Amino acid sequence: MNLKEITALLRHMTEKQLAGCMRKTESGTSILTPDGMGNYDALWARDFAYMAEYAGDLIPDSLLQDGIEYLLSHAREEDGWYPDRVDTHGTAVYAAGNPEMPCGKANLDNAPFLAIAFSLLLDRMEKKEALSFIEAHIHALWHGLTCIPTDTNGLIWNDPIDPHSPYGFTDCIGKTGSLMMESILLWRACRMLAARLHAYETEAELEQEMNHTALRIEAVLEHTFYDKEGGMLLAATEDCRQIDVWGCCYALSVGFPLSSTCKQRIQAWLIANADGILEHGQLRHTAPGEFWRRLLLHVPQGEYQNGAYWATATGWYMDAVAPADPGLAHKVLEDTVSYFQNKGIFECINGTYQKLDNFVVSAANTYGAAKRLSEAE
Repeated sequence: MNLKEITALLRHMTEKQLAGCMRKTESGTSILTPDGMGNYDALWARDFAYMAEYAGDLIPDSLLQDGIEYLLSHAREEDGWYPDRVDTHGTAVYAAGNPEMPCGKANLDNAPFLAIAFSLLLDRMEKKEALSFIEAHIHALWHGLTCIPTDTNGLIWNDPIDPHSPYGFTDCIGKTGSLMMESILLWRACRMLAARLHAYETEAELEQEMNHTALRIEAVLEHTFYDKEGGMLLAATEDCRQIDVWGCCYALSVGFPLSSTCKQRIQAWLIANADGILEHGQLRHTAPGEFWRRLLLHVPQGEYQNGAYWATATGWYMDAVAPADPGLAHKVLEDTVSYFQNKGIFECINGTYQKLDNFVVSAANTYGAAKRLSEAE
């Protein structure tokens, strides 16, 4: 299949997943859940943000707004922390895992992903409607971002003694100290919100604060996490001070400002290690043969977030390597789609291990990558 045919097929797959994952809450709000099997029967902040960003052309404005308002309305009363997820009964949960036995304290990426989705919705609104939406929510949303703990340089900080659950697709992993992927998410949320405030000529003081927060992260992130010997960015400065494959791919995908040497070395590492970090086009979190050194919840090596392969990050890998090796980016896309067609659209895989079929962002994120690859040609 050519790229146009692959993109059309992924569009069809994503439409099917989106239709299958829709649920009605007790209040009558329609929400998009992470899978079409009812396994994750709630609106998850990061999954929703991925759907909005990578498959937003397939989602009505009203459904996006309903989801964002459903999450915004469930900020934690005592501190304004936004939820990891809100179920169909209207129950908000702030940390990953079973509410009775959470994986650490509240997730560090809840507010950044909500801010990213919020920004994307503003792009689809008329100016008057956007200004009204900003006025109603921007100060609470900014508070949700500023209550995330940071180190003295402005990077997201996770206490090794009493850790939060970090980025939600590593929510079982005990990354502590200053955190790389999570800081990039905060940076991106700030840059996206600030750009919308500037475009709509409103909240100039908040815009300045957001850009200042982003600039502080830009000033120190590469120096803090770049491993000159390995040529990659590390996940954290304390526990799990290891190569973060997803974080490196995401940094290049979203255009985080890194030196040309750092970007080139990341690209070279990703290309050289393709066979060890990819399986059927899907990407593991850590370097070949490595597993996370601290877990918040036991996960066997080779499974789930501890060594399985995910299509969630396939598109970021494609974005990262395409400028240096477009043929590899195309092959990764073809391998992923072939697996979807012949085996299923799983949350993650590893050999015969397959976790949760009909996982929406596996399709949606890959669809987004195919669109970006088409636009680049």
